Amino acid sequence: MNRSIDNLTNPTRARLFFEIHTAGQLTAKNLLEKCPDISQPTLYRHLKAMLDDGVLKIVGEKQIRGLVEKSYAINLDIGTDIERIITENDGKGYLQLFNQYIMGIMSEFAAYSDSEDIDIINDASAFTIAPIYATQDEVYEALTKVGEIIQSLAANKQAPGRELRNLCIILTPPKKAAPQAAPPSFFSE
Repeated sequence: MNRSIDNLTNPTRARLFFEIHTAGQLTAKNLLEKCPDISQPTLYRHLKAMLDDGVLKIVGEKQIRGLVEKSYAINLDIGTDIERIITENDGKGYLQLFNQYIMGIMSEFAAYSDSEDIDIINDASAFTIAPIYATQDEVYEALTKVGEIIQSLAANKQAPGRELRNLCIILTPPKKAAPQAAPPSFFSE
């Protein structure tokens, strides 16, 4: 799992990871089209390293004029590792899960940002930071209330006027250092 994180800290590999994660699976040819600034030898070197480290897997092979075209996909199974990561307090594994979570959100924002009909205000797309001081009990109480609100929304059925959205929540670990000035919020209070 440590090598997976190392791959995500390499800018070229992180970019390839992001493109493959966003598409579900891609061939080297697809990646060269999406990343024209990466040379073919460099691309293949990074793909091989990511395969060797278990970050990618080959999910298909197709014969094309005597050559084998491989389709690559992400080879990380979040579901099987979550319980182990949490019970063992595996910091590096936890960071890997967080990176995958962020990659998923980034892919949604990338697709939205590239769309022709982007309308940030009317689409009610937003993100913000709200620094809080709270005890563990207060945090659990707040998360329970937020969970109740989300459960009521999750029970909604598809209907005219209702659009599918993902409500993402990140609660950062407590800061151990001296408090710093709060970052500005993207929304007025």
